[in-house]
Amino acid sequence: MTIKDAENISFCPYCGSYAGYYTKDYVRGMTRYFYRFDGSEADNSSLYDMLYHTKGAYAYCANCDKRLFKMDQMNQMEG
Repeated sequence: MTIKDAENISFCPYCGSYAGYYTKDYVRGMTRYFYRFDGSEADNSSLYDMLYHTKGAYAYCANCDKRLFKMDQMNQMEG
């Protein structure tokens, strides 16, 4: 799919779904989940701070899982 195609996509050309798309992102690392001594949840706003995140290269249909376009095509349009 060309950049122009990625720019104008509003539904899946394979199944016709309007559900949107997803990327297969990769995450690695460890995290700490905090509790209070009474067993309740403590502040965990830093839950993901120690994780390494790599964004996926392709967009896939949320309904049929077919590959739609390269994400760098979408990033070129935003930049």
